[in-house]
Amino acid sequence: MVIVYIMVLVLYIVLFFISARHREKELHNRKKPFEEMGMYIYKKCYDKKLFFSDKAESHLEMLHPKEAVGRKKNRSYNSLADRYFIRKISLVLLLIFIGDVSAIVLSLNSQNEGVLTDGRYIQRNTYGAGSIEADLQAKIAEGEEESNQKFRLTIHERKYEREEVHRLAEEASKLLPDIMLNGNASQEEIRGKLNLARKIEGYPFRISWDSDNYELVYTDGTVINEQVEENGELVNLTAVLTYDDYRQENLFAVRILPPIYSEEEIITKKIYEALKEREELYGKEQHMELPDAVENIKLRWTEIKKDSSGYLFLLVCIGALGIYFLQDRDLKEKAEQRNRQMLLDYPGVISKLTLYMGAGMTIRNAFCKIANDYGKENNFRYVYEEMLITCYELDNGISEASAYENFGKRCRLSQYTKLSNILIQNLRKGSNGILTALRQEAVNAFEERKNTAKKLGEEAGTKLLLPMMLMLGIVVVLIIVPAYFSFSF
Repeated sequence: MVIVYIMVLVLYIVLFFISARHREKELHNRKKPFEEMGMYIYKKCYDKKLFFSDKAESHLEMLHPKEAVGRKKNRSYNSLADRYFIRKISLVLLLIFIGDVSAIVLSLNSQNEGVLTDGRYIQRNTYGAGSIEADLQAKIAEGEEESNQKFRLTIHERKYEREEVHRLAEEASKLLPDIMLNGNASQEEIRGKLNLARKIEGYPFRISWDSDNYELVYTDGTVINEQVEENGELVNLTAVLTYDDYRQENLFAVRILPPIYSEEEIITKKIYEALKEREELYGKEQHMELPDAVENIKLRWTEIKKDSSGYLFLLVCIGALGIYFLQDRDLKEKAEQRNRQMLLDYPGVISKLTLYMGAGMTIRNAFCKIANDYGKENNFRYVYEEMLITCYELDNGISEASAYENFGKRCRLSQYTKLSNILIQNLRKGSNGILTALRQEAVNAFEERKNTAKKLGEEAGTKLLLPMMLMLGIVVVLIIVPAYFSFSF
């Protein structure tokens, strides 16, 4: 995996130098490295529209009416839409770069944290430090052929000079024939480990086991059958069921047959025996030397090291892609908030127009007064920003009809389209009836605002439903758990 991470890092380096050279060639202002790389990728994929979204551009135009958003023929890649998409690409590049570097560090760290040194030695823990679990891999050379075999080895801590302490194993369980067999063919053909269960669920009995031949069957079900002849040997197992003063013995006769080994298993068994012999031989030494050959079979040892860097890198890549697409979702939510704000402001705009025009002002003067009064405030409102743009258009010589038509198109809401149509019709047919139309529109607008407020209240209630259910669950747990324990004890 380290090679993959290094290849990704090399790609970043190549992309960095290419983007830097392209910047100097076109005399762009110096930017942050990832922004430069993002701009280079964006320009190369510009015509294919791989990273461009018309819907996102539309949302940006709604949220930033005063800025140049769309694409231009004379490309400077400095419009609001361009900057938005370049920023998205650079963020993804940054996250993947961080994930790649972290994965390299984690992978190298996992390679260094091993127990095998010089390919043959394992450092044994000091007294009281516990055993070491090592995952090893032996490269077995048989003639010209080589194969790999994995081994899990337990290296015990260094021992004091004293005799080994024998353990007494006593297990309780209730025995049924199908449970005891544990995958063996029958009681007359036992080749693998037995399942001598200590307890069966639903029964109060404690079950202990006894064997009349511990050289073949242990009380934990382990079968030692490597030296058994083809005809097998009988072993009597006794299951003792006890509960208070109750005692019952059940006798089971099983025939132990020799195991059936494949050639690979035979080699593996010999290597395990050699490892066990070495472990006992070097039990009091600081190092344990691994065998380099077993019965003319050459061994070359390497340690199996756990490398979780791949999961980290994959997780970061998935997170980066998720963030890339979630930015468009966030942009869409902002556009929806803008539309809701404009709907809530619509009755106020209609009321002000009706008031000023009723006082004798012309449409243009009333429209511009509303926009200019807003310009003196610090509170940002989208509809008044659109009205300011309309006033700028009027000041620049655009006809009133075209300016009001553009106003309705930029707002992208049916209510404002209707308002622009009323204003345009007034210019064409005269001012007769416009106050009546505006008053009627104001009544309708306030009614729609009440419905909108009601809808928003219902949505807020729905959003609060999940936290309320969680709180209810917590309250139920706080009540039931103490009550349960009070009855239990």
